[in-house]
Amino acid sequence: MIRLWLWPVIIALLSALGLIAGLVSDGAGDWLSWTVLAVPVVIGCHGLTRGRAAKQTLDAPSARTADRSGGMR
Repeated sequence: MIRLWLWPVIIALLSALGLIAGLVSDGAGDWLSWTVLAVPVVIGCHGLTRGRAAKQTLDAPSARTADRSGGMR
């Protein structure tokens, strides 16, 4: 059960750290805030691109078999 919640908890803690750093500090705190708050965005974009790539590889064989079966073009 801990493995299931490990990454969401880490992302939540990083987000909270970034929000607090952005609110209470200037200079280096702003850079820390931008960097830490970019981590969930990067993880989300990676997941989206990975999901689309998996979907394309799954759809590609079915498109070829439908084309060979003599269906409408």
